[in-house]
Formats: sequence, structure tokens, C-alpha cells
Amino acid sequence: MQAGLTARRACRIMGLSTSMLAEPKPAAQDEQNQELQRRLREVLRPGLGYRMARALVLPAWNAEFGPLNTKRVHRVWRACQFSLSKKKGTKRRTGNTVPLAATRPNQVWCLDFCHDACLNGTVLKVLALKDEYTRECLALEVACGLNSFAVRRVVEAAIEEYGAPAFLRSDNGPEFIAGHLGVWLQTQGTQTRFIKPGSPWQNGHAESFMARLRAECLDAEVFLNLNDARLKLEVFRRYYNQCRPHSALGYIPPAQFALNLKQQTQQEGG
Repeated sequence: MQAGLTARRACRIMGLSTSMLAEPKPAAQDEQNQELQRRLREVLRPGLGYRMARALVLPAWNAEFGPLNTKRVHRVWRACQFSLSKKKGTKRRTGNTVPLAATRPNQVWCLDFCHDACLNGTVLKVLALKDEYTRECLALEVACGLNSFAVRRVVEAAIEEYGAPAFLRSDNGPEFIAGHLGVWLQTQGTQTRFIKPGSPWQNGHAESFMARLRAECLDAEVFLNLNDARLKLEVFRRYYNQCRPHSALGYIPPAQFALNLKQQTQQEGG
């Protein structure tokens, strides 16, 4: 050090670690890290990342200890080995944006299917309906088979509760392109928007929700039969809408975001 060497260079020459020069952590900080580990374990669930876990523990932590840094949560998260190994995949980037991005609630809804199975061998087909602006899951229907008439029934029930959307986005599956479904949607004042074949990123909101549904529910739960699957999927839908923080909404649940928009609109109108 007296010869003009940096601390890192001196440690390298002596074969020492630079961590030896760091000041020891206060005992209070170690206790807080242990408490943080405990709280992270309480909210831990399949498919959950450290940012979402921080959002879940943040309100109570702020009230008790003060601000909670994201990097600190990440260090504790890695130390506890909560992270799951990521699947390596190749993303196809085209530079194309999603057509007709939603700018208000009830403007664009999206639909998509996924599949699963029960322990008794029953094959499940799951239909998800989502509002692209509020991120609310409006319907999560599961059955052994769902055709275009079942899709119409699900959309009709959602329209009765939320009102008709301006546009309905989906892929080009036979359940979505059926003629009677398109004619009925026109009578409701809703236009269909089919994505380009082979371009799932154009239905990104539905694909993203299906990924969360797969990671946090379908891969985490065991379905005994069809009725058990319906019960657990409805529980997940309510948890997703009312409790689960959404990163795109500033880490508040979609239902809370929709309520805030409604109250803001009423204040501006009044």
C-alpha cells in the first residue's frame, strides 16, 4: 500500500481476498437478514422470483425496518438457494411490436388455451380470458374439451359482468375462427383480431399469463379429477387478480389497479 499499489493489487500479490479488508457487518444487519430469510420462506411458492417475493414482503418490512433494497433481497435469495434453474431457449426477435396495444380497460381482451392432466388420467383443456390493460384474468375455464360454443359461453359470461370489449385477440385455432362466434361477437360490438400464424408474440399478454399459470399452478398442483382442477384453478385466478403483485402495474394486484383506475375516472368525471 505504501509503495503506491491499490488494495486489489496488493491483495493479489499476497494471495489474499479483498473481502478481508471489508468491515464486519453489524450484528443487527445479520439478524435482519435472518428475519428476511424467514419471511421469504413464508411467501415462497413455485415459479416465484426474488423481485415478486420482495413485493410480497415489502409492505410489512417497510413498516417495521424501513426500505428494503432489491439487491439485498437478491443476495439473501441466492444464499438460500431459492432460485430455480432457468430453461435455456432461443427467443425469436423480429422487431415487430404487438398490434393494437390496449390503452384503456375493456378495450382489448385476449384468449388462449393450454393443456394438462389429472391423476386419474383425465385430460384437461384450459381456456384463459384476460384484459390486456388491467391484466385481470376475467375467466379461467377448464374441461375435458372446449369447442367454439364453449368459448362463446365463457366470453358471454365475461361480457355480462364486465361489458363488451372493443376487440378480442386470439390465435387462429378452430375454436376461435368459427363463423358463428365471429357473427355473435359482431352483434356485441366486438371486433376479432387474429394474430399472424406462427407469431405468438403478437398475443404476448395471453402467452405471458399461460407461462405464469403453468409455473405457479399447473406444475405446482396435483389435480385429482376435473372438479378438483376447477376448484384449484378458480383459487389461482382469484389469487392472481386480488393478491399477486404484478410487475407491469407497479407491483400491485390487477384488481387493485382496475379499482384505482375506476376511482380516478369517477373523480375526473365528478
